[in-house]
Amino acid sequence: MRRYESVWVVNGDLPDEEVKATIDKFTKIIAGHGGKLVSLAEWGRRKLAYKIQGTLRGYYVIADFAGQPATVKELERNYRIDDRIIRYLTVKKADRVDLAALEAEAAAKAQAPAPLAAPAEEAPVEADTGEIQAESMTAEPAEPGPEAAEEKEA
Repeated sequence: MRRYESVWVVNGDLPDEEVKATIDKFTKIIAGHGGKLVSLAEWGRRKLAYKIQGTLRGYYVIADFAGQPATVKELERNYRIDDRIIRYLTVKKADRVDLAALEAEAAAKAQAPAPLAAPAEEAPVEADTGEIQAESMTAEPAEPGPEAAEEKEA
């Protein structure tokens, strides 16, 4: 078995029940094709950088699992078919997986679930006070240049 991580974005305009049904569908595909789900993280609804299929919001889901290449092939085939999925990406994390260690890791993650990532808050923008400009306008040169000395003599 190989270890994979799959991220998919569900259309954010869908109701919560339909989003949960979509997540269940893809976790069942992983389990149904001999895969072992290690963790499932739901990042929730987030604003997209640009419109994808006419929507500006998406519900992000990340699945960490072990499986065969056929599992990934079937998973991605279903991503393409399902209209509720607007983007997806699956990457291979490791070529070989020790199943005993994988099950221990899955059990540890199940007992101590990680908190969901909170939506990123925008940092407050500080107003430009213009103090730097005022200082540079009132500052006088410390030493007059050689040209200034010649002008005084003439």
